[in-house]
Amino acid sequence: MDYAVGVDAGDTFTDAVLFDQEEERIEEVTKVRTTHDDLSRGIFEAIDEVIGKIDPDNVIQVSLSSTLATNSIVEGRGGPVGLLTLGWKPSENQEFPRSRRGYVPGRFNPRGEELEPLDEERAATLVEEWKDQVVGFAVSGYFGVRNPTHENRVRKIIEEKTSRPIITGHDLSPQLGFYERAVTAVLNVKVVPIINSFIDSAKSALRERGIHAPLLVVKSDGTLAKSGEVKKKPIETVFSGPAASAIGARWLSNKDDGVVIDIGGTTVDVAVLRNGLPTLANSGVSVGKWRTKVRSMDLRSNGLGGDSQIELDKEGNLVFGPRTAMPLAFGDLSEELLDKVDLYEDASFVEKRKGVGEDLSQLTDSEVKFYKLIGDEMMNRSRLMDIAREEGLIRGNYYLRKLERLGLVRRVALTPTDLLHVIGEYTAGSREAPRIGTDVLARERGQEPARFASQVKESFEKEISYEVVKKFILEEKPGCEFEGNSLWYYCKDEGTKGMSVKFELDYPVIGVGAPAGVFLPRVAENLGADFLEVENFEVGNAVGAVTGRVSRRIDVLVVEKPETEEFLVFLPDNRKTIEVEDEEVAMDEAVRLGKRSASNLVRESGGEDINLHVSKDPFNHGRGKVHVTAVGTPSLN
Repeated sequence: MDYAVGVDAGDTFTDAVLFDQEEERIEEVTKVRTTHDDLSRGIFEAIDEVIGKIDPDNVIQVSLSSTLATNSIVEGRGGPVGLLTLGWKPSENQEFPRSRRGYVPGRFNPRGEELEPLDEERAATLVEEWKDQVVGFAVSGYFGVRNPTHENRVRKIIEEKTSRPIITGHDLSPQLGFYERAVTAVLNVKVVPIINSFIDSAKSALRERGIHAPLLVVKSDGTLAKSGEVKKKPIETVFSGPAASAIGARWLSNKDDGVVIDIGGTTVDVAVLRNGLPTLANSGVSVGKWRTKVRSMDLRSNGLGGDSQIELDKEGNLVFGPRTAMPLAFGDLSEELLDKVDLYEDASFVEKRKGVGEDLSQLTDSEVKFYKLIGDEMMNRSRLMDIAREEGLIRGNYYLRKLERLGLVRRVALTPTDLLHVIGEYTAGSREAPRIGTDVLARERGQEPARFASQVKESFEKEISYEVVKKFILEEKPGCEFEGNSLWYYCKDEGTKGMSVKFELDYPVIGVGAPAGVFLPRVAENLGADFLEVENFEVGNAVGAVTGRVSRRIDVLVVEKPETEEFLVFLPDNRKTIEVEDEEVAMDEAVRLGKRSASNLVRESGGEDINLHVSKDPFNHGRGKVHVTAVGTPSLN
């Protein structure tokens, strides 16, 4: 009997399912704590529990999904990246993830014809200057997707001078938009070490268990790819976890239409199923504050998860995330630390992340000194700040945020998961630590703790409801801004006494993720919708990982050159000139080239038994477009 194993390694839990390939049914499921100090330990534990005594030779496929890339971007992790912009200079209002930026002359026109030669000397000078100051390099050229020659040449220059990771804009997206492609490239370099460590740990886990099945990873559009491909372009897994959730929710619910809400530890992700398929984004999707060119399911991801830190702002208003924390319930806090919470009036703690090493090269002397103040044991955050001030380190909050961003420390603090322990709806961890943490914030608000916990849970559920509403509004009005929008605030307040406002959702809510059964029934009620409780909802991501397919979609642009009676054909990785006079002949040639390219991409990604689907946009105003989708089953070789 042949089996497949699906594993989802999230920032909080690692889930696994054992899937009977012949009967197409789930045999075993499990959920264990993600082990950040050594990711392979959590993967080992999860795989061992679902496989049991099954012969490893009977495992013919292993598929992985993860929210790690998404979480690292939302939380701002990662070091500076060297960004070389070819033929264009960012404007003052164009923000980037933390990076060093340099302009290099050299550009193409929309047809991919060179307007200005590449200044190779300038590129080499910047690389030499930055190579020891950045974690890797990103290259984004003006109309680089229409002709990647300059980007490829700069890649060669970088490779000659350093072994650090390199990515170019056209590697990641065939779409126009040099700014968004540059942001995407920078983010890709930032998440390389995180995803590579994840994949290496998983491979190690499989080898030690005698499992030699191919290892596949879920990409942001819900399709699968070989792990080797993903290591080069990890940004394409940025929505791996929620994409797998949408695929898993469809399989588990057997519903063609619905809103899938995946509540993870760090994020809440919303996707829409229509006619049995998750909707795909027309353009790149947003992760946190960054608009990318990553081809993905049309998902809305927000730093609002079960492990989002709960705080009060200066006005005493509740704030959820985007910073995450280990819930107090699972923090293994000593009685001594809990006894001193009242002394400091602070129930948040700081500890060094175990197993991440101590590469402090990115820190200033003051930041190193602050880091060493934490010691080897967990420390109360307010106590840490007091000690820092005594040592003359007056920027303690800044230092702490930077250490968190670099993954050197983490917080243990009150989260929505803790509230469930206080209310009694979830009691897997300690109940005493969450109670103490709730008491601290309840006193600040002048409320009774149990009532405070219930109100905070209600507020959290409302925030999730608003994320669903935003998702549908943005489908119709992509540029809509909610922050500072008085009409949005009016609607959130349900109008006035004379005019009520209520949101009504026409789709059922399908919940996945461990807390889904606790939080989402009220979310569905807030939206006037039905809540579908599906079996194995708590491991929906892992189900999606094991039931996915290897698929690639490419767009081939055909542009007429009337002055030469030729046509230009733009493929994802190159451009071709076709010497024909008839547009239909040119479009047919584009179909042929597109089929070959899409099929090759599926094979390179680990697919076989490929089916092709082709559609065309009408040739109009001198241009046409061919869309080719290739879908294959995972190869067992």
